[in-house]
Amino acid sequence: MQSLPQRLLVVEDDVTVARALSRTLARAGFSVASARSCAAARALPQTFDWAILDLDLPDGNGVDLASALMSSSKVPSVLFFTSCADQRLLARARCMGSVVMKPLGTSPILAWLASMMSEATDAPVSGTAPSAQAHSQRASSSSSLRRSRAR
Repeated sequence: MQSLPQRLLVVEDDVTVARALSRTLARAGFSVASARSCAAARALPQTFDWAILDLDLPDGNGVDLASALMSSSKVPSVLFFTSCADQRLLARARCMGSVVMKPLGTSPILAWLASMMSEATDAPVSGTAPSAQAHSQRASSSSSLRRSRAR
């Protein structure tokens, strides 16, 4: 039995970056939907396994969008792919998910997705609430990503 591809939402206003990222993710076997604004992302009716969001969007920021998507159960986890220089916004983003700076390219994104897929297939830890486990997984992924960037 063949499993369905993981569903990703990419929200990026730069058409060139969005196209390149979507192609890379599709080649890696993901089903990708893309939006160029917060409003377009919020209007999508489907749910996703993960979202990759830019922080600087024409009608808002990725952190507020992530909060809205997560609270409406459209996506459980996010990664921010950005060139943002606003340290406060970056700090807020790091509290919600992993952050990859665009100059690093797509390799850290693919590594994060592989990690998230691996964690999703692991059996839940007995006695651990799902929300606590998800938070622990996000923190672990963020730490791993920071360690890999430091090398």
